[in-house]
Amino acid sequence: MTDTTRHFTVDDLEYNVVTTLSTLLQSEDVLAKYATDFEEEGLPEIAQIFWTLRNNNRKTATELRAVLGRFIDRDATS
Repeated sequence: MTDTTRHFTVDDLEYNVVTTLSTLLQSEDVLAKYATDFEEEGLPEIAQIFWTLRNNNRKTATELRAVLGRFIDRDATS
């Protein structure tokens, strides 16, 4: 019987963290642009929603970065 198990550089959970972190970081510029667009149109209350969303994404990205650090530390000691 042959072993058909594939071994990847990162496991599924770590991949989920990495891709989500990447998406959050990429969205920072887009959300800032949208917020600025609304500010330029004289709609600061809508702009604030986008600034808040961007800030929440940054907070979540920081938390996920810490999680990624734990995965890296775990792999370094394995």
